[in-house]
Amino acid sequence: MINIDNNSKKDCCGCTACSSVCPKNCITMTEDNEGFFYPVADGNSCINCGLCEKVCPVKKEISQDSIQQSFVSRINDKEVLMNSSSGGAFTALSRFAINNGYTVYGGAYNECFDVVHDSAKTNEEAVKFRGSKYVQSYMGDTFKNIKKQLDNGDKVLFSGTPCQCAGLVSYLRKPYDNLVTVDFVCHAVPSPKVWKLYRDYLTKKYKSNIKSVNFRSKIYGYHCSSIKIDMENGKSQKMGLNTDMFLKSFFFNVSCRPSCYDCHFKTVDRMCDITVFDCWNITRFVPNKKDDDKGYSAVITHSEKGAKFFKQASTCLEVFDADLDTLIKYDGKYAVKSIDYTPKREEYFRLVNEGLPIDEVTKRVIPIKAKNKLMGKTKGFLHATGLMSLAQKLKK
Repeated sequence: MINIDNNSKKDCCGCTACSSVCPKNCITMTEDNEGFFYPVADGNSCINCGLCEKVCPVKKEISQDSIQQSFVSRINDKEVLMNSSSGGAFTALSRFAINNGYTVYGGAYNECFDVVHDSAKTNEEAVKFRGSKYVQSYMGDTFKNIKKQLDNGDKVLFSGTPCQCAGLVSYLRKPYDNLVTVDFVCHAVPSPKVWKLYRDYLTKKYKSNIKSVNFRSKIYGYHCSSIKIDMENGKSQKMGLNTDMFLKSFFFNVSCRPSCYDCHFKTVDRMCDITVFDCWNITRFVPNKKDDDKGYSAVITHSEKGAKFFKQASTCLEVFDADLDTLIKYDGKYAVKSIDYTPKREEYFRLVNEGLPIDEVTKRVIPIKAKNKLMGKTKGFLHATGLMSLAQKLKK
C-alpha cells in the first residue's frame, strides 16, 4: 500500500498512476495544506496487491531505449506563432494528430482558471492547450479515460510534464502503438493553491473577474515574455518574472512541489516519444537566421514512433537540425537539472497557511525591487523604441 507522509512528499510527483491503477479504488488524491495533491490510501479497503507501488514512476528506472534526434522549429502560421509560448511546435503536433483521428490530451483552464487536464477532438477545441501554464494540472480520471480509449483501438496524443508522461506510461504497463506522448522541459510545478490566492488577489484589486490568462505573452517580444491577465472590466495586468508576484514565487523556487527539488525525471532519456521546449538561441543553430524575437521551439524525439510522428507533423513547420548537446547546454538545462532548494520556501508556505495576504507574503519573503518595478512600468516604451531588444542582446 502506498503511503506518503510529510517526510516522503519529495518522492511523490502527484501523477495519479497509483490512484488510477488501484482495483479497489481505495486511493484518493487529496490536497495538502500547500495545495498539492497526494495519494491517500484507505487501509480498510486495500487488498495489498502492490499495484500502486509497482506503477509509481518515481520508484522505477527510466528504461526506454532512446533514439534521439534534435531540431529547432517554428510554425508557419503567424497568428499561431504569436499566441504560442515559443515556436508553436505543439500546435503542429496536435493539429496533425487531430487531422488523423487522434484525441489530444493536455493542460487547459477551466471556467475558474484552475489548470486541469482535458481532451480535444477538434482543432478548435485544442486551442485551449496552447501556451505554457505555470501550475500543476489536476489530472482527475485522465489516465483511466486514456486507457479505455487505447483498449478500444482509439488513437491518443497525450501531453504533460515529464512526470505525468512517465506516470501514464508506467500506469499502462504495456506499450500501445496508438499512443504518442509529448512532454516538455519543465522548470518545476508551482502550487495550485498559490495560483488561486493570486487570482483572488487580482479579482479584488481590479474589482473584476478574470477574462483570460497568458503566462508567456509576446507583447514585449519573445525574449521578454510577460504574464498578461485581462479582466472582464477591460483592465489588464502585464508583468515579468521580477515584477509579478506569482511568477517570482515560481522562478525563485519558493512555491514549487517538494519533488521538483530533486526531480527523478531530469534526464535527456525520457519515458515519452517527443520533448518540446524553448529555443532562445536560434542563431547558434542557424547562423544565417536572424533572431526576430518571435520565438522558436526546440524538439527532441526519443523513439522511432516519435521521430516518424514529428516528421509527418512538420509539414507546417520550418525545421532545422540541431546538435543535441548544444541544445541542452544553452536552451534545455532544466531537462537535466532540478531547481535549487531555498529555505525561503518554508517561510513562504508558513505565511500562506497563516492566512497572510499573498501580496504581503511576497513582500516579506521575496520582495520586488524598486528598480524592477520601474523597469516594469517602462517596458512599453523600451519595447517600442527597440531599447529592450538591445538590452537583451547585451545580456548575451
